[in-house]
Amino acid sequence: MQAFIKKFKPAFEGLICAAQDRSIALQLGLAVLAGLAGIVLGFVWWEWALVITLIGLVVTAEILNTAIEKLCDFVQPNHDPRIKTIKDLAAAAVLFASLTALIVGLMLVVIHLIR
Repeated sequence: MQAFIKKFKPAFEGLICAAQDRSIALQLGLAVLAGLAGIVLGFVWWEWALVITLIGLVVTAEILNTAIEKLCDFVQPNHDPRIKTIKDLAAAAVLFASLTALIVGLMLVVIHLIR
């Protein structure tokens, strides 16, 4: 059991570090709001599965974006157009995941409001 815990310790430390990042904290706050909306609207199991999957997708994208930004800043602290492109691509991944989640979330809300 101790070896199991030791193996996952860096991942748990990463989660703690991630939760302290402002962008990730914002995404987690939005995830809480999505959960509250699901409770209020009475989501069924498959809707919850979809919402949880999308929350996981967005938060994962944000964690990876933050890691890429930190790595880029470490490797090249000065402005570099190549680093800017890398950071822009990582940010675009978060935006795409977030927009996908927003569209699906709005679809679920509309379905419940017209019932």
